[in-house]
Amino acid sequence: MYRLCRENRILLPRNKKKIRHHSRISINRILTKPNQLWQFDIKYGYIHGENRFFYLLAFEDVFSKEIVSYHIGKSCTAKDLKITFEHAISRRGCDLNQLVIRSDNGPQMTSNQFRDYTNGLVLHEFIPPRCPDKNAFIESFFSIYEIQFLQVHYFKSFFEAYYKTVDYIEFYNNERLHGSIKKLPPVEFKMRYEAGEFGIMECRA
Repeated sequence: MYRLCRENRILLPRNKKKIRHHSRISINRILTKPNQLWQFDIKYGYIHGENRFFYLLAFEDVFSKEIVSYHIGKSCTAKDLKITFEHAISRRGCDLNQLVIRSDNGPQMTSNQFRDYTNGLVLHEFIPPRCPDKNAFIESFFSIYEIQFLQVHYFKSFFEAYYKTVDYIEFYNNERLHGSIKKLPPVEFKMRYEAGEFGIMECRA
């Protein structure tokens, strides 16, 4: 069948693999304070009452486990990613020379718009294909978000999904205890660590 289709020139053209230039592959890092590595990704949830999906884009500080910025919307574009990152760096007031951001190779992350914005501003590294463990911290957050939030809620509208997601992230940052950060919520851990209460700690990512 393949031979006959080829001889009659009716085969569909094969998709060509896109070559992404200037993509920096992630490396293993040792972190000793917040704002050294942020991982980010996108997760979708379902709005039952509207029979449609909504999207959550989140940036997580790997050291403190805090969600530093997020976008909730009926879509998630490269422009939304750029605005969310701008909000993150404005809110944290961190030294961009010491910050690395890490993501998978999704279309928003590899877009020209986001690449042009981050180029020369901050180091953006990408995990290798099919290696989600290299983005393990944000993947862990989304796994918790899926199990503890999405699977136990029925959303009648986008309005309801939006505000319940905001409430959940506030709970995650300010109340939910994390075993890897002294059994404290991320915001409290960051404040006490920067005050020197725990000495020097390391996190590998």
